[in-house]
Amino acid sequence: MRAVLLGLALLVPRASSSCFENCNGHGTCDIYSKCNCQDGFRGASCEERTCPFGTAFSDFATADDTAHALAECSGRGLCSRELGICECMEGFTGKACQRTSCNGDCNGKGRCVSMKDLASQTLSDNSVEYAYSTIWDAEKIYGCICDEGHSGYDCSLMDCPDGDDPLTTGQVNEVQLMKCSSDPTLSGTFALYFAGEVSTTISVDASASALESAIEAIKGVGDVTVSFSTGSSTVCSTTDTNVVSITFTQNFGALSPLVPFEDNLLPAGSTITISADGATTQTDWNGVIFNSVKGTKEAGVCANRGTCDYSTGSCECYNDNGDTFASSNSNGAAGTRGDCGYAVTTITACPGETSCSGQGTCDTSTYTCSCQAGFFGGNCALRECPKGKSWFSYPSGNEQAHNDLVECSNMGLCDTSVGLCECAPGFFGEACQYMACGGGTTTPCSGHGQCLSMRHLSWESNLNGDATNYVYGTDPNNYATWDADRIFGCKCDEGWEGYDCSLRSCPVGDNPGTYGENRELQLLRCQATSGTFRLQFRQETTPELSWDITDWELKSVLEDLDSVKRVDVDFSRDRITSSTNSSYHALTSCTTTTTNPYCVATIPGATATTAAAVSGMTLETCKSACDADNTCNSFAFTAGTGACTYYQLNINATTKATASTSIQSYWHTTDPLIKKGVNRMGFCTNSSQTNIASVTFSSPSGDVPPIVVYSNSLALADTSSTTTGSVSIATDGATLGSFTSVKGTTDTETCSGRGTCIWEFGTCNCHTNWGSSDGKGGMGTLADCGFRQDPILTAGS
Repeated sequence: MRAVLLGLALLVPRASSSCFENCNGHGTCDIYSKCNCQDGFRGASCEERTCPFGTAFSDFATADDTAHALAECSGRGLCSRELGICECMEGFTGKACQRTSCNGDCNGKGRCVSMKDLASQTLSDNSVEYAYSTIWDAEKIYGCICDEGHSGYDCSLMDCPDGDDPLTTGQVNEVQLMKCSSDPTLSGTFALYFAGEVSTTISVDASASALESAIEAIKGVGDVTVSFSTGSSTVCSTTDTNVVSITFTQNFGALSPLVPFEDNLLPAGSTITISADGATTQTDWNGVIFNSVKGTKEAGVCANRGTCDYSTGSCECYNDNGDTFASSNSNGAAGTRGDCGYAVTTITACPGETSCSGQGTCDTSTYTCSCQAGFFGGNCALRECPKGKSWFSYPSGNEQAHNDLVECSNMGLCDTSVGLCECAPGFFGEACQYMACGGGTTTPCSGHGQCLSMRHLSWESNLNGDATNYVYGTDPNNYATWDADRIFGCKCDEGWEGYDCSLRSCPVGDNPGTYGENRELQLLRCQATSGTFRLQFRQETTPELSWDITDWELKSVLEDLDSVKRVDVDFSRDRITSSTNSSYHALTSCTTTTTNPYCVATIPGATATTAAAVSGMTLETCKSACDADNTCNSFAFTAGTGACTYYQLNINATTKATASTSIQSYWHTTDPLIKKGVNRMGFCTNSSQTNIASVTFSSPSGDVPPIVVYSNSLALADTSSTTTGSVSIATDGATLGSFTSVKGTTDTETCSGRGTCIWEFGTCNCHTNWGSSDGKGGMGTLADCGFRQDPILTAGS
């Protein structure tokens, strides 16, 4: 009686509740003795801290072209459960590791900003403003805006002067034209932008010299000359007759156009027109036509006659074979530009100890080198590095970015001696074009997973464990998925987790303290009389299963799947099938007390092959004789004479071939997974019979996906016809026959919500009075803390 009362006590909800360690002071205890943790804490007893969440850099797609959900430490760091602080992967920073870091914090020579701020705070090279604020990475990808004179993705390089090659001739400076239509008496103002940089404020009545000074104040602009086409002393006029010519004398090559800021012109509607394409003309008050001119002079580093030392920003001018170059005045004479644009001696050969360093072709008319592919520099001595789409550069349109091909993808420095990119931490590839997985490039995913691109990760996406058809990056012209083949993340092996697959997974299960929940119940029905089939659950497939597989065998093959830990399988029929397929015959008796349990039934008209007939035996020796013969699955024993006859029967025969005498059926269950005899409870039946297999999930818990038929090689022979057999499945409340399936509502909690996971080992440290369960609240081997160990029982009473 006491044992019965104890058993009942375990099933009845307790009137009072207490939680382990009183939730460590970070939560409240509910009626299930379960902690409801405060914000910032988690775990069965609120013993662990949570860390900040941010948009994930890499994750599995949740729909086509949909990814980058919120993740703890943004999927680029591990949470310190003791402190609640993210420990970020190298190359990432922020409280939630939510953004890339700027290498060396731009080395003190620039500002580290987001793509969003780059777009809003600066302009393109053509002085156009674009927005970049809605794409997922707008505030996640950071880079450097370098100070003037510095460059490189981390501003670690010092720029050398550029200049015009002194040996090439017939080239011209750039000339841009401007007309300003505004009343110079109304005190209006405007400004001019060049390559994204702005001039000082310019008055509408500015003189040529004042306009010249304002343009020369733009960062990156050297000397210019400004001239007016009329005798007017003001840049603007109401008659729109003054054509302003602006000649760039220190900026060489084809230049970006000047762009006016006109908002402060008076009266309203006043305009400024710029011509800078080398083709557009402007006409002044007396019909004189002016042409804009595109610059054709070189803007080569060190004037293509020297090598830049980027550590100092100074040019080392060539001095080969008696040919010497030095700093110029920008026009081929000696000067202080520092660009190697002055030929000190008469030049007689192309640069290089050997002509063009043996890696180019010399043009003897100008002694300039045309370098072979992969080489560059005035003497072809430097190696080019691969180019990739830029990680950080000004948008090319509204919400469009990361499509400019640049050296080392603007996330590394080029070693020009060997032509190899030295990538920033957290990036890899010959052009630094990929973002690395957790664990870095040395041991991606800590050796416990696959490092896959966002596109490939989408192929591995699942919905409640079932595979999906999601694709990330369906449209190459969709700028929102620019990262599909560039950002990589981990798909951890079974039993591992974390952004870098460095944590061991602990068992999960139903919290046994909660009640009123249902275990998942799925129903299966098979109609077949021969053949095989295969089942699949969460992408795992069983071996070929016989049409007459038993409930124990079906349970065993399902539990052999890694995705299934514990299930119960029950068949709806508990009687054997007549060979006529028209009726059932109940088992007359069963015994489980002997070494070899067996059942007896009377089967009229079974097709039988007599294997042996022996007299003078006992029932036990008759059973033993059947055991010893693999062809025996049934026997007949006559107690009066001791006659023993055993048979091999055609189980579930579809036709009644002969009419034999009644026999007894022997059920051999030395191994409970092996059932022998006509009373074998096979899964499949013919169309006139019904057998429903109930599969109840203990582990995994919760709402699990349906079992599905992977392949079908079944046949159904009914009287004179044979057709393909079938397997039907019902889940989530659907019915099959008179049975109803049940959607699982049990919990899926780490350590069943009754222990703490030791992530280093993947084991549960169960709370007092809780231990390993069978997935149903009883004692078992799941190591999940899902079994309540009553204090009286654990004390040995």
